[in-house]
Amino acid sequence: MKKLRKTFFPLLLILPMLFLSANVNAQSDPTAESPATRTYAIQNATIVQAPGNVIEGGTIVIENGLISAVGKNVNIPAYAEIIDGTDLFVYPGFIDGMAYTGAKRPEQPERPRNLFTPDPPNEYAGITPEKHVVDQIVIDDASISSMRKLGFTVSHTVPYGRMLPGSGALVLLTEKEHADLMLLQEDVSLYTQFAGAPGAYPGNTLGIMAKFRDLYRNAELSKQHSEMYASGPAGMERPTRDRTLEAFYPVVAKQKPIFYNANTALEARRAIRLKNELGFNLVIGNLQQGWDLVDAIKNSGTQVFMSLELPEEPKEAKEEDQTEEVKQLEERRMEFYKRYLTQYAEMKKAGVKFGFSTIDASAGKIKKNLKTLLDYGMTEDDLLAALTIDAAELLGINTITGSLEKGKLGNAVITKGAYFADDSQVKYVFVDGDKFDFEVKEKKANGENAAPANAEAIVGTWSYTVMSPEGEQGGKMIIRMEDGFLAGTLTSNDGSPDNDMQNISFRDGELNFEFTIDAGGQSVLVLVSGPVTGNEFDGEATVEQFNVSFPLRATKDEAK
Repeated sequence: MKKLRKTFFPLLLILPMLFLSANVNAQSDPTAESPATRTYAIQNATIVQAPGNVIEGGTIVIENGLISAVGKNVNIPAYAEIIDGTDLFVYPGFIDGMAYTGAKRPEQPERPRNLFTPDPPNEYAGITPEKHVVDQIVIDDASISSMRKLGFTVSHTVPYGRMLPGSGALVLLTEKEHADLMLLQEDVSLYTQFAGAPGAYPGNTLGIMAKFRDLYRNAELSKQHSEMYASGPAGMERPTRDRTLEAFYPVVAKQKPIFYNANTALEARRAIRLKNELGFNLVIGNLQQGWDLVDAIKNSGTQVFMSLELPEEPKEAKEEDQTEEVKQLEERRMEFYKRYLTQYAEMKKAGVKFGFSTIDASAGKIKKNLKTLLDYGMTEDDLLAALTIDAAELLGINTITGSLEKGKLGNAVITKGAYFADDSQVKYVFVDGDKFDFEVKEKKANGENAAPANAEAIVGTWSYTVMSPEGEQGGKMIIRMEDGFLAGTLTSNDGSPDNDMQNISFRDGELNFEFTIDAGGQSVLVLVSGPVTGNEFDGEATVEQFNVSFPLRATKDEAK
């Protein structure tokens, strides 16, 4: 299990309070009043019903949570809210195959006194398959709104924990008064991973595999005993109730799959070995290094959700550091990078159907990563399939979602411009028929989003400080020009991971940008805005959904 990533931003110091105090008001309904209608018609739009199936100038009607009509000649109810679809593209709502979206990380159990390390309590060992992710769902969690803004409408959310945290659920990324109202399907998977108990058994991979075999075999015997007793108890010892083993019953019966978080090839092979030995249905999620696994996946009947976490492109060393050893190291890094990115297209070509998992991915980088995959062999139809219909099929919900068809759920993402275009923006997202409206920033008259002529004034390295109740924190704000566009990076003095600055604009002396921070696996969008006067930036960083702001001031470093 990855350690919690630190973040340089003091916002995280008060996030727990924000999560508890935030109001649950839909973006499309800031007054918290019910919408006048739940019937919507998007007219004259480009409707991508499914990959390769496009209707130009079509209409789609979403009524009471379902798609009631889609096509060229559609009867629109008189009470529908009409949306002009000119220049808009309508896609099926995206589906996340495995994530922590909406889940809150529980406190780790304390180490028991006089712990017997060869056989610790299940709670401490992280063996709690009887638990359900629904108990961890926070209805106003920031990760829900962050993923929804990207176009995701359904998440297969799994619980935080260690070896066997519990069962996952299909969660609608909407806004409701209770987590139960957000559930599309409960108890759809048993989630497990190679995460051992600290200082106790099973603490390593081999121990975890041995423990898993032991639990599974005992569950088989327990299930058999319970069924025999239920059919004729006379003369039989009454079965002992064991909720840990009972959680395996639907897995043993192949009514529920095991979802294994296995990001390396070695972990994936070990998960497949367990599947082959024990016979359960296996889905590998968060796979990051699968380029040598095509045959093993196909031969074992394993299903896959590939990770949307991509490595950063290796940077060349400075010319003065270019020794032969450094050059060889750089070549190996670049070989790994290309192998990693081309595996998606290679799997598609080999006939391995897969969806995407964002369990390790930052929301702020997901769209960028999707576009990167276009440069390494994936097509737009391939990406859309993995985000929609293929993901729906792998999760067994393709009869109700994954494409825009009459009778399916009213889940759709509507963009200004084609989704995978550089300058596209999400305008609306419909989840279960609920409409969420997002601001679309207007482009220049020439259609370009290029940097203005005076952008050189902000290009360079800035030293920033952020003020919080905990004191002053700081780092570097590095703004550069790339192919006529502004790009940037935020670094931190405390060694936290760098953050990409996104949607940078500099107009009339005003600098605006946004970035995403990782708050314990949950993405939080931060908007920064303020005037630039000479070499001074007097900005404010805001988390809109919580209406909280922090001063962010920066001074441009002197050019060397």
